[in-house]
Amino acid sequence: MKKQISISKTYKYSQLGKCSTKIDTVWIVLHGYGMLSEYFIKKFECILNEKTVVIAPEGSNRFYLDNNYSRVGASWMTKLDKEKDIEDNISFIGTLYTKIVDDIGHKNFKLKTLGFSQGGATLVRWIMSSSLKVDSLILWGSDIPKDSLITQNKSRWSSMNIKIVIGKKDEYISDENKKKVFDAVNSYGLSYKLIEYDGPHKIIESELIKLDD
Repeated sequence: MKKQISISKTYKYSQLGKCSTKIDTVWIVLHGYGMLSEYFIKKFECILNEKTVVIAPEGSNRFYLDNNYSRVGASWMTKLDKEKDIEDNISFIGTLYTKIVDDIGHKNFKLKTLGFSQGGATLVRWIMSSSLKVDSLILWGSDIPKDSLITQNKSRWSSMNIKIVIGKKDEYISDENKKKVFDAVNSYGLSYKLIEYDGPHKIIESELIKLDD
C-alpha cells in the first residue's frame, strides 16, 4: 500500500534585478521541461531595467539529461502523483510571490507572467488558484490545461492581457496539437492575441522585447 507523508522542502528560484521600493514591474517566468531557472532567466536580461525584477521559480523534480550524468534538468510534474505536484507547485509559487512582495516593500507594481512549454500549464494553474491582479499572461510554446477552461474561471481569464506565442518551426507542437489547443480556447471564448514567429521551440529575445508592452 502506497502512502504519503508531508515534510518541509526547500525550493530554488533565480532572480534578475534588486528588490526595492522603486520597483514598478515584476515578471514571474516559468521554465520548460528539462531546464534550470539559472539558465532560463538569462533570456530575460533583455527586458531588465532598474525598476524591474524578474523571478524564475524552478521545478522541484530534477533528473539527469544525459547518460554521462553531467547535465541536470528540472520539470514541474509527471503523470505520477500529478495532482500532488500541482498542489505543491501552487503553494511554492504563492509563497515565493509573498516573499518578493515583502522584499520590494509594496504591492503597487505591474505583475507580468510568462510560462514557457511545460511551465505554461503550471503558471496558469497558479494564476487560477489566486486572486492576485495579473496584468499580462504570455504562454510561449505551451499547452493550456483543460482544467483551467471552466465556467468559474471566465472572469479571471478576461481580467488579463493574454498572448499565445508559437514558433512556426516549433518541433514539439504539431499542427494537430495546435488545432486542439485553439479549438479548445476558441470554444471557451478566450480573448487572446496570437503571435507567431519564424523560429523553433525556444525563447527568442528579439520577440520577447516586442511583447514587453
